[in-house]
Amino acid sequence: MTNSISKLSLLLYSWGKRSRFYLLSTLLLLVSQVLHAETNNSENKKKQPVIAYHVDFRVQVMPITALKAMVKEISSLGFNTIIMEWEATYPYKKHNIISNRYAYTRKEVKEFIEYSEDLGLDVIPLQQNFGHAEYILMHERYAYLRADARQLSQVDPTRLDAARDLFEELFDDMFSTHNSQYAHIGGDETRLLDCANCQIAWGDLGEEAGKSKIYVDYMKMIAEIVTERGKTPLIWADMILKHPDAIKDMPKNVIYIDWNYGWAFDRFGSDPRDLIKQYGLEFWGAPSIRSGPDDYHSNSWEKHLKNMADFIPEAKKAGYTGMVLTSWSTSGEYGYNWFSGEVETIEIYPIRQVYPHSYPNDAFRMTTSAFIDALQQNEPIKVKGYARSYAKNRFGITAAKANALWNILSAEVMNNTVVIGSVKLSGEKGLSEEDRRLAELSLEKIRELQAQLKNIEPKYNKAEFSHYTLQLDLREFWLNYRTIQGWVQSQEFTRKDKPAAIAMLTTLLVKAEQLNQRFYASFDGALYASEIETLNEYRNHKIEVLLQRLSNQR
Repeated sequence: MTNSISKLSLLLYSWGKRSRFYLLSTLLLLVSQVLHAETNNSENKKKQPVIAYHVDFRVQVMPITALKAMVKEISSLGFNTIIMEWEATYPYKKHNIISNRYAYTRKEVKEFIEYSEDLGLDVIPLQQNFGHAEYILMHERYAYLRADARQLSQVDPTRLDAARDLFEELFDDMFSTHNSQYAHIGGDETRLLDCANCQIAWGDLGEEAGKSKIYVDYMKMIAEIVTERGKTPLIWADMILKHPDAIKDMPKNVIYIDWNYGWAFDRFGSDPRDLIKQYGLEFWGAPSIRSGPDDYHSNSWEKHLKNMADFIPEAKKAGYTGMVLTSWSTSGEYGYNWFSGEVETIEIYPIRQVYPHSYPNDAFRMTTSAFIDALQQNEPIKVKGYARSYAKNRFGITAAKANALWNILSAEVMNNTVVIGSVKLSGEKGLSEEDRRLAELSLEKIRELQAQLKNIEPKYNKAEFSHYTLQLDLREFWLNYRTIQGWVQSQEFTRKDKPAAIAMLTTLLVKAEQLNQRFYASFDGALYASEIETLNEYRNHKIEVLLQRLSNQR
């Protein structure tokens, strides 16, 4: 640099006075323009609304290569942020017992964040600390923070000092690898605000105001932890909307994320638009591409696209300043494997798992792209038209075939509820004739759709398209089992029917093995082999248990 300046000085000296003046003037103008451009770019970057992709690693954890393929894809689509819900896959240092078998190394986490940032993506960590804390509270080391002895989802909000000590250390660990100005502090679905200690803490306020106060007091403490470390706290908005009495006591820098999957703005209680006007709060919105009632055998394509079409324009009108696309691997409700009379947790198991992501050939690219398009358009996207256009361009099929594909994906039997045995809590045994026949009729219809899908042959992106076929075949498999299960659980089923049911279940398990192999081929490299095996077991276990029961396997 010094050498270059010396050469420039000699060059200027060799020129005449007038020439030197004009040259210096030109250089100063260029420097001024560059600095002005950089300032504008920096300001524009700050003004850019957050367009975030949410990654849920409670289950279905991606190897680092698939994780990189994911961020490369979403960056190309137009996202500028990732919210990483690492859960137990984060490699905690001091609290390493929290980290599970799929935990990344610290080197992998740093490498992933650097790779994402090079693509222009801000990586926001999400650290649950109140509800959905099973992955922490399952360990006896943290039993002192449980709100309930057997329901391990929630931290006791009355243990403020003890919780602060723990979460200061967890956030410090998380911030040592993440550079984002934001920190997501969770706060959703805290369903135990009436725990024994909670009720005492309500005092004379009563239940509603008491729940709001203990929720706000706790989340205020967590927000202060991240604020003290120079971060802006993000929080899921459902619980503050449900219990808003004490909202005025929340820190003013908190940003609330309203997750709305196709319902009215006041679904949780208060309307966010009213709170924005009343308190000047900042809200982001969050539709979804995977949420309830999605399962491994069903995805609500039409519901999710309609969610983008309806919610995003209204959120824009309401003044929401950012948008997050959520994608949930599970419902977040767990069963427990207990040990002995000590009631110690060996492991937690998600009650529901949905069809997984599979980068770089993801099954949910259509709905992910729709999210971006819905943000960019002034008018709501047209659901059916969007889906047909996507299929036509992405897979190189005719308009007629694209229409046929959408009719298959949006068919009611792709996600209808099939009740068996009896209606829960009804007090009445058996089912109506209509309900009894639903599984069988749905199975017939799904097989018709399978035949129709075979007539649609994609020219491009065949790996992505193949997920539609696999999803449809998994739905047929589930309905096949549901039909057998409905018969076995009916009032008419007796001992003499066991041999026929055993034969049907045995045949179904042969098909299960074929699906296992296809499932492995579809997700090889996108998930760990052991996770694929777990998902196959999850799909087949109930069939195996029923077969063992009926055939008296000892």
